[in-house]
Amino acid sequence: MPVTVEKADGYRVSTPGGVKAKSTSAAKAKRQANLLRAVEHGWKPTGKPARNVKARRGLSRLARKKHG
Repeated sequence: MPVTVEKADGYRVSTPGGVKAKSTSAAKAKRQANLLRAVEHGWKPTGKPARNVKARRGLSRLARKKHG
């Protein structure tokens, strides 16, 4: 299921199954395309916020400095 983002009176996100968004911003279209691709590859939304890997890396460095 390829997801296409086209510029037409804003941006349009579509799949072979139909148009998913019309007249949206570029950032929102990109985010929705990523979401549709993730669902296609087996990702299941749980409602929990995503883990911030970069923030976790920074915290572990601070913890190492304190103890090491």
